[in-house]
Amino acid sequence: MRNYIYFFFALFIFGCLSIKEVSINKANSHFKVVTTPILVKKDTIYVNELRFYKIKSARDGMKLMYLNFGKWNKKTKGIHQKNMNSFIWENVKLLDENNNLFTVVADGAETETDFFASIKIFDDTQKDCLLENYIYQQKLIKVLTTKMSNQKIKKVDYTIFN
Repeated sequence: MRNYIYFFFALFIFGCLSIKEVSINKANSHFKVVTTPILVKKDTIYVNELRFYKIKSARDGMKLMYLNFGKWNKKTKGIHQKNMNSFIWENVKLLDENNNLFTVVADGAETETDFFASIKIFDDTQKDCLLENYIYQQKLIKVLTTKMSNQKIKKVDYTIFN
């Protein structure tokens, strides 16, 4: 009888707790723009990246780019994880409304503490396009988040990103 009392007491306490979810972007809370430090030679630079969190693989950013823009131009050592490469697409037309070309770097992390796919975008002058005051920042985010949502049903062999 005593165990039943404890059980119902615990059920009552946990049933009365409320949980509040906080989201950066209420309409689409599965992503956010994060400033990431990158070591270049002996200097640290800070770059903004669009991180996706509701994903199947840290390579989903690579998948997004591959399915929409074809094979990458370069492959480099990953920023977030040593055993995962970064892939670079150059001269990509991300926006339909103009002819601007962008360089896109897809990366990600699948560790015990981090699980995300990331995309960094630079314009033809190598300016960080995910800076808050960049003229096309919101349009680029909308294009990429829409493409990420639409790609979930499409399949790709992730081993091509090794």
